[in-house]
Amino acid sequence: MRRTFASAAVTALLLLYVPACASSGGTAPSKVRESSPDRITSVEIDAQAGAQTAYDLIRRLRPRWLQSGTTGSIGGGRVTQQVLLVYLDGNRLGTAEALRTLTASGIKSMQYYDAVRASTVLREIGSEPISGAIVISTTAQ
Repeated sequence: MRRTFASAAVTALLLLYVPACASSGGTAPSKVRESSPDRITSVEIDAQAGAQTAYDLIRRLRPRWLQSGTTGSIGGGRVTQQVLLVYLDGNRLGTAEALRTLTASGIKSMQYYDAVRASTVLREIGSEPISGAIVISTTAQ
């Protein structure tokens, strides 16, 4: 009898607890965010203890960002290399090589824009052929 009562009590508690858990919506803790293919968050950056530079972070977390493209000229036969532009806190820093000069420790977030989106969002790109842009922020957004 005692065992049956204990089993019934445990079952009753489980029935009360399980629906309460299911109704919470299954949201993750606020600090953990889903990974985005075009954004690196401070949570991801903090988890990369061995990364020394911005280049190291991107190479580990989003290596696709570093792939450069080429563009050809119709009729001219000339092939030119597209560049990846880098911006730091809203200021143009240079091309992908500039990532090797930035210390990873001060970076809060990084955003990648493909060539089309970069030309709309970052209005001062100019006429050089670009493969995209990486915008790095050292302040919390």
